[in-house]
Amino acid sequence: MTSRVLMVSRMKPASAETVARLFAEHDQSDLPLKFGVTSRTLFHYQGMTLHLIQAEQEIFDNLPQLHTDPSFQHLNGRLAEHMTPLVDDWQGIRDSRAMEFYHRSWI
Repeated sequence: MTSRVLMVSRMKPASAETVARLFAEHDQSDLPLKFGVTSRTLFHYQGMTLHLIQAEQEIFDNLPQLHTDPSFQHLNGRLAEHMTPLVDDWQGIRDSRAMEFYHRSWI
């Protein structure tokens, strides 16, 4: 079964191209495949970025390993110049996750 996660954060609208480039560079590494990521889609809307990740398995199960990976840390450092958490009391990546409350599939 495919897992989908939607992450939401603030982003400067002028940073969309830079953020897309940073993710494209990162996605050339083996890290996404190592964690079962099958696709990544980025949207921006009214100062927010919506980051849809689809994976073969629940990606949050691998967060401890993911957070210690140097390339993940490097990407997060570079993204921090362009993106900020949506909530003021943000404690970690789980606080950026949008909760799915309805889904229907016809396939």
